[in-house]
Amino acid sequence: MGGLFGADSGERQEYRPEPKAAKPSNITPLTDEQLNNEARKILKQLGLTAKHREQLHGRGLTDAQIDSIGFKSVDRYQEFNLISISPNFPGMGDKGTLANSGSGILIPIRNIKGLIIGFQIARDDREPKYQWLWGSSDRRVSGELPLQFLKLNSSPDLNIIEGTLKPLPAAHLHNINVLGAGGVNWHGSKKEFKAIVDSKNFDLYILNPDTGCKANHHVMGAYRELYLFLKKLGVTLYIRDWGQGDRPKSDKVDIDEIDTETFNNARIISYIEWDNQVIDQGELSEEQWFNRFKLPELQNDLARIVKRFYSRVNQKNKPVKPEQNPEPKPVIIPEQKIECSAIVLWKPQPLISITYTPGQLPTVDEWRSMGCPKIIFNPGERLQLLAEIHAQGSIKYALDTTPTGHGKSFDSGLATLETFGIDPDDKENKARIFYLSPDHRNPTNATVEANYVDLEARHNGLNYDTDRKTALGKNHVIRAKNQNPDIPSNCPENQTFLTVAEMGLSAFGGKDSPICQSCPLLNQGCLFLENRRYTLTNERLIRADINSIHPSSDDILILDDLSIENTHQITVEINDVLMMVGKLQLRADHRLFKILRPILVEIYKGLLAVTTEKHKYGISHREVMKLMPSDDEINQLIWEHYSDDWLACDNVWGTPIWHYEMIDGEPTATKVIGEDFIAPSLNDLKNECYKILENYAKFINGLQTPEEKQQAIKDNIIPSWLPALFDCLLGNKRINLSINNGKLTITKLSKRHRNIIKGAGFSIALDATKSKQDYALSLGISSDEILEVSEVKQDTPNLTIHIVKGTGQGGKQRRDGKQDKYTIAVNAIAQRHQGQNIGVIDHKSAIDSYQDLGHKLGYWYRDTRGSNQFLETQAMISIGRPCPNLGQVAAEYQTLTGFCPTPDQLTGRYGGWVNRKIKAELIQDVGRLRAHLRPDEQLHSYLVADLDDDTISATRLAYPTATIIIEDIYDIAPGAASKGVQTERGIIEALWSSVKSGVVATIDDIAEQLGITKGGVSKNLKDRLGIGFREVKKSLLLLYRAINNKSKLSELDSDALYIAREYLPDVAQDFERGDTTPADVIFEMITTAKAFGERQFRHILAATPIPILCKLLGAVLRFVPPQLLSEFIPISPHSETA
Repeated sequence: MGGLFGADSGERQEYRPEPKAAKPSNITPLTDEQLNNEARKILKQLGLTAKHREQLHGRGLTDAQIDSIGFKSVDRYQEFNLISISPNFPGMGDKGTLANSGSGILIPIRNIKGLIIGFQIARDDREPKYQWLWGSSDRRVSGELPLQFLKLNSSPDLNIIEGTLKPLPAAHLHNINVLGAGGVNWHGSKKEFKAIVDSKNFDLYILNPDTGCKANHHVMGAYRELYLFLKKLGVTLYIRDWGQGDRPKSDKVDIDEIDTETFNNARIISYIEWDNQVIDQGELSEEQWFNRFKLPELQNDLARIVKRFYSRVNQKNKPVKPEQNPEPKPVIIPEQKIECSAIVLWKPQPLISITYTPGQLPTVDEWRSMGCPKIIFNPGERLQLLAEIHAQGSIKYALDTTPTGHGKSFDSGLATLETFGIDPDDKENKARIFYLSPDHRNPTNATVEANYVDLEARHNGLNYDTDRKTALGKNHVIRAKNQNPDIPSNCPENQTFLTVAEMGLSAFGGKDSPICQSCPLLNQGCLFLENRRYTLTNERLIRADINSIHPSSDDILILDDLSIENTHQITVEINDVLMMVGKLQLRADHRLFKILRPILVEIYKGLLAVTTEKHKYGISHREVMKLMPSDDEINQLIWEHYSDDWLACDNVWGTPIWHYEMIDGEPTATKVIGEDFIAPSLNDLKNECYKILENYAKFINGLQTPEEKQQAIKDNIIPSWLPALFDCLLGNKRINLSINNGKLTITKLSKRHRNIIKGAGFSIALDATKSKQDYALSLGISSDEILEVSEVKQDTPNLTIHIVKGTGQGGKQRRDGKQDKYTIAVNAIAQRHQGQNIGVIDHKSAIDSYQDLGHKLGYWYRDTRGSNQFLETQAMISIGRPCPNLGQVAAEYQTLTGFCPTPDQLTGRYGGWVNRKIKAELIQDVGRLRAHLRPDEQLHSYLVADLDDDTISATRLAYPTATIIIEDIYDIAPGAASKGVQTERGIIEALWSSVKSGVVATIDDIAEQLGITKGGVSKNLKDRLGIGFREVKKSLLLLYRAINNKSKLSELDSDALYIAREYLPDVAQDFERGDTTPADVIFEMITTAKAFGERQFRHILAATPIPILCKLLGAVLRFVPPQLLSEFIPISPHSETA
């Protein structure tokens, strides 16, 4: 038996056994039609397990797609007992079973006619990941392996994609026609590929390379073979390039992993333009083609064979140990292939973005028919575009996601009524433009501050913040907190309004307000109300807080980085429950109190059960609901308290309560307003709870002081938490409960902000990082009602973003000494930028720790959005991952969707929603430097937190032309690293110093030097590196001797030179891609040393380039201080050549 090794892109393990011996006489190859018939017999006899279906869901497939494709589960040596399968079918053995040695998911492979011509198995054990059925080519008349073909529409483009799986999800994700092949071997099935070309169905053949392909010589060689194969057929190969070729594999930006916006915005260029090693100068000779493309591929194959050989010979010497922190192996399974003979109307794929041409804005119907794309405009076109959108009148909501610092606020400050075609002198038109910002008193933009009049808001007093300035240089004005105000309160009843609002009741000001009517200033002329009335009546450009306005349908809103509040929270303490019992007991309706009292007692017991000793961080909604009485328990309480009355009454159904009106002088019943129930149902109970909310106006009057009014409201009003709580207990999924520190927090949906936005005629939201879907969720509308626009992104080549890992998440709650480490880190980073202005961002609770450092300070969520405070800084240091309060965001998500998430489990849609908030804040933070506006300055942004790969990728996409560097905190500030890292580095440094001195230290020497035990040394290295002290010492010795070896290349024979120049670089490449672990690299080095002998191996290392040595020993070298390595890196072992 022989075997073929397919092209290996470094991502997959293709196993395609192809017998080379003479075929047995009883095996007859099948035509494609015969293969299809037998394949369908197989599918009829198999099902799909729940486990495999769930794995397919993980690929984004729906149940309908899974079933239409025909995925099935197969066991090892799968039997077919119902319908016999031809023994000539690929994979069928002598006993009528499949000759598959492992279980997995069966992947149908279809050709251009829609016939199933073969199968691959996505094996459960992933060894290999994908396995062809035995004889997939030999048992086919054409003698070729099948190509995976899927045609979703009549587009003339054919997208060529690696593998038989990846093309399928990519096709449905982007609505494209695709061609796939096992590995990168499309051109290996020459006849089938030529038939596709000859069909004339396609005009454009586009290769979609995988991430990191340019670093893989094998893959690039296969791409070039494909290019030359198509060229011989008279077909030009094009490349879809979104920058993936040069990025590391860990970035995960393959075609089935990117969004459609990235796909549509990618460049379509010729292959020769993309691959600069291909020179298009006519046909290459066979010899030229072999030397340029095939020879490097064969050399790499040989390197892999050498690696496998030495690994097998020495496998018995490799210690067997469990993998440290194993990464879950992703299960890669195919997507859909639709088999249908129906003729359907082809629809063009939805567009993600279109370019704006002034005066040619599509109509709303045209825009929606395109798929609601984002509209991209050039600098200077923002106001004209918004005016055209407003003039059409069919879109009420616009979202401007232009990147930070590109003039969204500046242009908004220039907007006038004339911009939107409104005559300001038209007395009949009362339209106004409201610029809404949470910090409306302190504009960050000069045009807004100069052109918009501030609408006074009610306050208890204001102070000047002299550390921060507005755009025109004025001191910031902030609310007074625990200090004498510089600007006195403008409303004596401000706290009364807050008291009513905190109780969940409606609070509004003006002549119709009960609170204002009880204030003596109303009749004497309230200056606050007069100023507001004048501004709202006479000014047309107004900046304000969203809570201060009630727009009309003529008004236009500009929402600048506005956080829409979707929830209202009510906090209930244990004593509040007891007070509620007392208030209910004093009420006249004892029927209601009769049942509410025992229910409140159960709630009281539940609150007592949650203590800080048992639940340090409280409990979330699911756990709270377990403590609360269930529907059945409430029904049981109702029966216990009302059964006697119910059994004794004449009418068990109760009697209606009528509303009477005077009609023709007679009181007449006009409608039912309630029920005089004998025993309340659950719905009766909920309705009665809402009815007991009283008008607070009857408890306040003009003779009371503000404090007396507030106390009277607290003493007499039933807070709104009671009906909200019962509403939740009786099944309202959009109310969230949580308990923390003995307090019950009830979170319910608040529609105040969304209704204000909906009440205006037109609104423009300015937010660089908000997605249209999230904005639609906040407003409670469909995303196709929102038109997203964005200005062309400007380059930032002068910006360097440093991702500094090794410090943890940097949350608000920090252990003792943790803050000191962050201060050390800030000081060390500042030392890199001496003489420059430094900015520091951290959580508000930690910002005081940096007051004495002399830097510009700010904190997350306040100074990372809509702030120009850091325009004079050259380096920004941002500490921690700006994760919002997970309990609060989980509660908000539940009120918006009705789904109850576990707050700290960031998975699914909830996890994506939370992670988008975190990524958005980081991207906003980097934008504070306004790098694109300062092209002559070199600017640096330090994100000091252990950010995950997805977050780093999002940052790369937000700043594609910036340089991103990932660093370890130890290399910047050793004192800021954890104790474990410091110990580990101390071991390496001590050992390295001993190697340099010529007297290699023992483990006892190192332990004594560091003041720890021998066991502590071994455990630290095992835990952190996965290798022991002996392996570390051996690796450092090899490195040191290689760096200082002056051997000539002529001293090496061809085999040794090949190992130095080909095999070891290949091992380094595997390590860089993440295919091997640091321990694997060390093992490979030691294995090769044994094979050649240590003396000869030293010569091999001397002939190996220093960068390759550093990569090979990266598991150790990354812990050696750069200053030590710098002593040796300039020394080249190749300075003497033959």
